[in-house]
Amino acid sequence: MKTDLRGVLVEAQNLTLHVPVETAAERSLKLNPLGFVRDIYFGRTARKVATLLERITFKLHAGERLGLIGANGAGKSTLLRVLAGIYAPSSGALTVNGTATGLFDISLGMHPDATGLENIYLRGLQMGLGLKEARALVPEVLEFSELADNIRKPLRTYSSGMQLRLAFSISTMIKPDILLLDEWIGAGDAGFQVKSQARMMSLVEDSRGLVIATHNAGLMKSLCTHGLVLSGGRNVYYGKVDDALAFFMEEGKG
Repeated sequence: MKTDLRGVLVEAQNLTLHVPVETAAERSLKLNPLGFVRDIYFGRTARKVATLLERITFKLHAGERLGLIGANGAGKSTLLRVLAGIYAPSSGALTVNGTATGLFDISLGMHPDATGLENIYLRGLQMGLGLKEARALVPEVLEFSELADNIRKPLRTYSSGMQLRLAFSISTMIKPDILLLDEWIGAGDAGFQVKSQARMMSLVEDSRGLVIATHNAGLMKSLCTHGLVLSGGRNVYYGKVDDALAFFMEEGKG
């Protein structure tokens, strides 16, 4: 039976993720190979798994913005990575109608010994851009980052703020269809923060849908239309964002 996806960007049905955990038998392979062989012979090597997400169900329609709510370890970051295609679900169904782009580690792919210019290409390639696409971004990255005078110097010579400005400038050149955020991203000093916040809001406004995990309730209220409350890898509430936040706060008191 096919799901009607008219207007639906993301649909998760009973989404579950199991990951293997190291067993005593596997540890014994490293410490006692002969004992491990005996365990195999006598059938004592059953594989154990941990369940990180269990039966997650929700829909994200075009124009909606979903906030993931929950304590640390509730499964918010894991769910974002499943939506981004980094982790494959163990069971259940996930349909993404469009391209889901995650801004999780904006420095991923960059190298301290490469120049700033080389890192534009490295980061761009890591983001899935072709060489021509990465090259086309260079002028805009230089202008936005305000680092043209330093762009041929190794990244390790940059201050931490300069490195973050470059990474942010490259990573936010994308035109997301479905934007996935694990916390809101800011970069640089007070002056650059104004630019970076405007860029982030532009990304949100230009996207067809947003899924964000943040502990900032005020930010979530200002950005999101709906909220999904997670606890122990399960969704325990889904609804309008104000109602979801109220549910989470009330549950925290119990």
